[in-house]
Amino acid sequence: MKVVLDTDIGTDIDDAWALAFILAHPEFDLVGVTITDGDTAARAKVACKLLHLTGRDDVPVAVGRATKVPPDRIDHQFEWAEDFTAKKAVAQPAADFLVETARAKPGEVTLVAVGPLQNVADALRKDPGIATLWKRAVFMSGCIYGTATNKKPIPEWNVVSATADAQLVYAAGLPLTIVPLDSTTHVQLRDEERERLRSRPTPLTTALESLYRLWLDSPMTRMTLHDQLAVAETASPGTFFLDEKTLPIRVDDDGYTRIDARGKPVKICLQPKRDEFLDYYLNGLLKQRLGLAAR
Repeated sequence: MKVVLDTDIGTDIDDAWALAFILAHPEFDLVGVTITDGDTAARAKVACKLLHLTGRDDVPVAVGRATKVPPDRIDHQFEWAEDFTAKKAVAQPAADFLVETARAKPGEVTLVAVGPLQNVADALRKDPGIATLWKRAVFMSGCIYGTATNKKPIPEWNVVSATADAQLVYAAGLPLTIVPLDSTTHVQLRDEERERLRSRPTPLTTALESLYRLWLDSPMTRMTLHDQLAVAETASPGTFFLDEKTLPIRVDDDGYTRIDARGKPVKICLQPKRDEFLDYYLNGLLKQRLGLAAR
């Protein structure tokens, strides 16, 4: 399965662990990684280093436009790659890379977007026709009914942080599936699950543990597996959710993903099978080897 990952790797921890999921999965052919939101050049270095350490220098990393960074945000994961130079991003901008990929392989590539949607929107502005050229688009995005702790919908970060871009993307007619906060907030990494990886060091698991430690802000912090659930849905559609429905979705001016007859049809993944997913995910990470996943 040919995939492109569009990611804001380096702030929350799930992006790096989602890229690792794709690298470890034997059925994925990672065509490229595009970097979105904030200090995109620094984010790209994190992705490049993770690819290099796992023997995947062949995968191009394309950088999207930089956007304003909140003054109080410190992305400690950037420190992991700040002096890394062994692999560099390509010169081609992320939006151009997405357009070129969709045009070169129509109907063959799945777009997995797990960050704010600036790159996808910029690509659609350049070439609106690519909306129908993706085999599938799977986003970690939105909140339809509520979260694990809030029974009312809220504006989800990947949508509300670039609302105008999200409005354009959701209205473009992509063959879109979303894994929203309704599902992802129910799935957190337990200590014993983290220990499964930490106790079996490989270049991949060692890198993930290093990034995890940089991300932790207290001993009680636990990773929510937002982006990994979207990758799991890409790998095996419908397998890890008890309920999937297609509804018309529109992004409003406040960044809410509303059920609205004026919206485009979106497949929504609800009620995650937490334990089944985690077992599948962790087993995959443990099988990864340099240059290719174990088959």
